[in-house]
Amino acid sequence: MSKYVQDIRGVVNKEITNKFASHLGVLVGNYLSHEQNVLVGRDSHTPSQMIKRSLTTGLMSAGINVIDLGIIPIPLIHFDLTLFNATVMITISKSHLRPEDINIKIFSDYEIPLEQRNAEKVSWDNIGNLKYAPSHKDQYLRKILQKAPSEAIKEKGFVLVIDCEESINQPFASQILNDLGCQNIIIGCKESHSDFNYPEPSPHRIALVSEVTTAVGADMGVIFDNDMDMVVFIDEKGNRIRDQTILGLFSKYVLEENPGASIVSSVVVSKYLDKITEEKQGKLIKTSVNQVLTSISENNAIFGGDEPGMYVFPEFQVCFDAIFAVVKLLGIMAQKDSTLSHLAGEIDDYNRNVFTIDCEHEHKARIIDFFRDKFASKYQVNTIDGIRVDFDDSLILIRPSRFEPLIRVYLESNSAGELQGLTKSVKSMIDEVQSH
Repeated sequence: MSKYVQDIRGVVNKEITNKFASHLGVLVGNYLSHEQNVLVGRDSHTPSQMIKRSLTTGLMSAGINVIDLGIIPIPLIHFDLTLFNATVMITISKSHLRPEDINIKIFSDYEIPLEQRNAEKVSWDNIGNLKYAPSHKDQYLRKILQKAPSEAIKEKGFVLVIDCEESINQPFASQILNDLGCQNIIIGCKESHSDFNYPEPSPHRIALVSEVTTAVGADMGVIFDNDMDMVVFIDEKGNRIRDQTILGLFSKYVLEENPGASIVSSVVVSKYLDKITEEKQGKLIKTSVNQVLTSISENNAIFGGDEPGMYVFPEFQVCFDAIFAVVKLLGIMAQKDSTLSHLAGEIDDYNRNVFTIDCEHEHKARIIDFFRDKFASKYQVNTIDGIRVDFDDSLILIRPSRFEPLIRVYLESNSAGELQGLTKSVKSMIDEVQSH
């Protein structure tokens, strides 16, 4: 399992160039033992192919053996780590934020230092090998069928609408769901080169899946991102289910089966999850956005998740796995003999407002300090990732962006009216700090 994920993001051919990717490969290789295996994979985006090749040459020049799994979702490449005797995997894919951006994610058992400047290459006779290999899809499929309540799901004969844009040909997730007796109506699932086609589900994609779901009377609509580590759920009535609702739903049912166990999420998590874990005598561990997988491993948690639509079931693998999350949700629906809308309705959502505010990097620390000084003496404050202030029935979370000159603000309240007032007050305080 991989405890650490290092995310590198930038504009293709400007910030992340072939030279940058090759140098990064050498840096990673310098930290690893010579002849160690590293798995690499990518999405179907053309720039991803280009950057992956440059990164691969860098790894090889540092004496690292590279196993190239081609176009492959993150859950499958992570599943292959132990099968290929590797401890590090690197994926390259289109960013969820901007079409010109690309993401390089490094998964490993340890945090690899990337600040060193002098990248050392090995002699010509110690260059690493490159091997192209198919992924172990069959083993992944067999393990899912072992972990899922297969017979209960098959008896229901669920109908699903599946959108996995940026995939190629027939999506692998559909094969798994077919084997579980589901009828799948597939839309999207084709390679696209549009600069405006973001991997993260757009309102248009969500609306399309919603319309098809209700039109055909499907039990669920599912929208995968290009890496298949994120998923959006649409209920049988065509309503998108909020990520925090799904997080609460999963937590509720895994804690029913494992009372007193630990759940992990980032500081972005809703206050309602505190209520769920308290009711089930569980423990909720809030960590930074970048440390969810690490915290799951270190605390032997039975479940973890984060926005947007990322869920981890350690019983299967410690990885954000959208495919297994869909199977897990179908299992809950089958065993509870319930619809997704009914299950989601049991989760008492708070009113929530999320927005960004432009903020230059030099002002971010002053804003965090201001809110800490104002509230730390009277309320519960968490500063592991920005600052989160928990009141009795509401919360404020301010997280500085690592990549952009802005801060992200998350507000939550039991009352819609109080949320409106809280929004106005927080914006006013941030404006005040920035104006001085």
